[in-house]
Amino acid sequence: MKKIVLVFSLILMTTFTFAQDKPRDMKVLRDSIFTVMNLSKVNRQKMHDLIAENGKGQKAIKDDPALFYDQRQEKLEAWKKEITAREKAILTPEQFQIWRDFVKSLNKPKS
Repeated sequence: MKKIVLVFSLILMTTFTFAQDKPRDMKVLRDSIFTVMNLSKVNRQKMHDLIAENGKGQKAIKDDPALFYDQRQEKLEAWKKEITAREKAILTPEQFQIWRDFVKSLNKPKS
């Protein structure tokens, strides 16, 4: 019985140890990539506002009960194109490429 309790407690402690390694907060990640991109304070704020607007817009489209799946997908695609155009208006081509690479790395499945 003591061995079972000991093994169980070791497993539990190991779990707690690894639970401490949380992924960094998304805002911290974005701010760090904005620093790498050398964004001005004005452009940094524009990007933060655009990201917030994008999240709300996508949620509104996804939660719209009047849309069928295909309509929802078309509307999301159009919304993403609009957001991309607005990102390009804020960022230089180099900054935009860094931003795209960052977003792709977030969407990549973790192995």
